[in-house]
Amino acid sequence: MIYIEEILTMETQIPLISTRTKGPLGLAHLPRLWLKMRLSAKGTLADGYRSGKGGFDGALLEALGIDSTAVVAFVNKAQPSYLAFEAWVKENAKLASLTPEAIDQFNQRILSFPKPEPGRSEMLESLGFPPSDTEWLGTDLNDLDDWHGFHLALLDE
Repeated sequence: MIYIEEILTMETQIPLISTRTKGPLGLAHLPRLWLKMRLSAKGTLADGYRSGKGGFDGALLEALGIDSTAVVAFVNKAQPSYLAFEAWVKENAKLASLTPEAIDQFNQRILSFPKPEPGRSEMLESLGFPPSDTEWLGTDLNDLDDWHGFHLALLDE
């Protein structure tokens, strides 16, 4: 997570693709995972972001039955475009994880997930919302946090 106190430079990049974004396979978060992994492989992923482990990244890879070490190795070596990455995922995922029903179930789970405490209230406060605010889901807060961090990185010093 990026908090207000952190200073970002344009030497690092905030992954601005939302968890809600889907590619041709229809899986939420897959394009964001690709971007985070590509940035991490280049050493330009902003501090505070995970790439391939934990959070939505870990949930997606687990649902697909793909080991994080294997996908990191592929991304680091092949430097794939998004469509090449998605093709690799399709070839390496459990077949049962790619049915329309499994994809819908995963998307529903990830897109309705509430951000856990204490990160939720900390992020709400850093964004200027009361920590008791219950309106925002995890994906909402992640987007707002990304946009705020990007804004801070663009401010003149």
